Amino acid sequence: MLRVSGYWLIVTSILHVLIHGWLFAKPLMDIVYDGWFNTVAPNPLAPFYDREIAFWCMMITPFLLVIGGLCCWAQTKAIALPSFLGWILLLTAVVGVTVEPMSGFWLIIPPSVLMLFDSRRRKESSLV
Repeated sequence: MLRVSGYWLIVTSILHVLIHGWLFAKPLMDIVYDGWFNTVAPNPLAPFYDREIAFWCMMITPFLLVIGGLCCWAQTKAIALPSFLGWILLLTAVVGVTVEPMSGFWLIIPPSVLMLFDSRRRKESSLV
């Protein structure tokens, strides 16, 4: 189950970069053309909102990739991940879906549930 969760999160992170790279191509290129450093909100009282949205959309990608890789690694080592990882992902997805139903937050629910099932299954099998 962890391997499925891992691959799911890795694919989701790749899709996230591709889709948001396409949707936010202009603000992302503006960040690059302006030299990266302090180009998102150089004046906090008058930020570039399109750049902020693009930046924060892209910043979630490495975390999805890391958690996906961690799931695959744990599966190959035959160890259980702490259940709080699944709970945090699930809670994040539920809040995201509630606040923005037409979004990719729905894609985070299946792997988080699989992570919780795997954690419970491993806990029960260790008790027997």
